[in-house]
Amino acid sequence: MLFTLIKKDIIIAKSYSLCVVAVAVGLPLLFAWRQPDMGGLYALLSAVLISSVAFNLAVSEKENQYPRATALLASTPYMRTKIVGAKYSLYILIYLICCASFFIESQFIPAISVDSFPMAAAVVFLVQAVGMGILLPIQYKFGYDKTKLLGFLLFLAPIIITAAEQTTLPADIANRFDWFPAAAAPAAYIIGIAVWALSLGISKKIFEKKDLL
Repeated sequence: MLFTLIKKDIIIAKSYSLCVVAVAVGLPLLFAWRQPDMGGLYALLSAVLISSVAFNLAVSEKENQYPRATALLASTPYMRTKIVGAKYSLYILIYLICCASFFIESQFIPAISVDSFPMAAAVVFLVQAVGMGILLPIQYKFGYDKTKLLGFLLFLAPIIITAAEQTTLPADIANRFDWFPAAAAPAAYIIGIAVWALSLGISKKIFEKKDLL
């Protein structure tokens, strides 16, 4: 059932689904070409955030256009819980796609490589969890029209970083994690999972009580 709901969202925004893959593959290459001094961390962070927000806005806009379809699909409390769970699972899937693509590319392109991929991936996971974990419950509460600006602000954050062409960051900040303790990456994942779980619980409660018509 969860897989079917995930597939439904991918079909709803099928053109944006391809864009997610394009961003995951292409954005780190763009960083390597245009802004190699900013380091691989920002390339991965930008790929994950831009992909997540773009997909969110695309699916939310479609669902906003056809509210009766969502109401019919969410005709039981059980289905409402599954619908929200599928939404959250999609962002974890986007994160995994971006990380896999980045890891493969970083093996061949030194400009975007990082000294500790697990640490970089953990930091990005935590940032995505906080950003999307705040956006999604607000979106469920107030709807797409009232919250799309918030989504665009989150979307613009990595673009602003990318556009900072005059910024040169020290390698030990942009690209190195040697000074982090060994437990930092697992801790970032644990905190990120906790944020996702809290956000998921809030979104489920909001959506269960929401009048969809």
